[in-house]
Amino acid sequence: MTTEQSPVLEARGLDVTFRVRRGLVRRVPLRAVRSVDLSIGAGETLGLVGESGSGKSTTGRALLRLIEPERGTIRLDGVDITNASGAELRAVRRRMQMVFQDPYSSLDPSMVIGESIGEPLDVHERLPAARRQQRIIELLEHVRLSGRHLDRYPYEFSGGQRQRIAIARAIALNPRLVVCDEAVSALDVSTQNQVINLLERIQREFGISYLFIAHDLAVVRHIADRVAVMYLGELVETGPKDRLFDRPAHPYTEALLSAVPIPDPQRQRARERIVLQGDVPDALNPPSGCTFHTRCPYAMPVCREVVPEPTEVTGGGMVRCHLQTEGPTLAGGPVTEISGRVSG
Repeated sequence: MTTEQSPVLEARGLDVTFRVRRGLVRRVPLRAVRSVDLSIGAGETLGLVGESGSGKSTTGRALLRLIEPERGTIRLDGVDITNASGAELRAVRRRMQMVFQDPYSSLDPSMVIGESIGEPLDVHERLPAARRQQRIIELLEHVRLSGRHLDRYPYEFSGGQRQRIAIARAIALNPRLVVCDEAVSALDVSTQNQVINLLERIQREFGISYLFIAHDLAVVRHIADRVAVMYLGELVETGPKDRLFDRPAHPYTEALLSAVPIPDPQRQRARERIVLQGDVPDALNPPSGCTFHTRCPYAMPVCREVVPEPTEVTGGGMVRCHLQTEGPTLAGGPVTEISGRVSG
């Protein structure tokens, strides 16, 4: 679902820096998120993808103010929440919730699930006991469970059921935005589909926006309206999912998509798999210029020296890549044309 309205969430120039230990005493800065700009519309799902360590989860936590950004601004429904604190921050957090990868660790094992789901209601709404109980049962029914599950503990449920419980708790306060951080990656394929269908149904019913963080691009293609690709803390490409999957504009996106299976066996056999050379650089000492140039099969001298600026892409979105502005024809065309060989 997409919208033309003002964004529910908007971040500009978001930077997150950690101080990490090097040696016995020295601490050095690590920029985990670097100048990230993104927005999410009402009722929209933005997929955020990239390799492990790319900064996806850190970005999600920073947007919710679970991690303090060093620089940048965050706006929720047009209101700057970057420096919100105390009661103001508590009011903000009721409108932004998170579903984590491991529902067992995010649910208190000593609490029955009725109490876990009721906890945000106790903090923010303080309902009368009868109305509270009714609301918890309604939430369970929204995720295809029932009131008979109220007094059971997390260990009594399957992984998929625990994730449903986590979703019920996340929507208890009618949030505007839910960050799903690898919310289905620990589940088997059948259960993944059930949880994704549940998220989509809840979105249709309540108009919730999602930031859907994942490494499985096939799942992202199913659920997302737009996709943002992260590499070493930076957004290197964004765009509508169909344009990005069919015509990737960045070599890193191209390589990621080449690993996604295609249902058509003939097309799968004919497609070229792109294997990136080398490892992801050390975030404590990132490469100069374009941070991807050390692994890019199309790297040019300018890539080693100059940080690429965001460039608009035909079909929507942006890309940070010198090939879009300064690249020669490579293998018969620029990367936006070359990438046709990996579209799926």
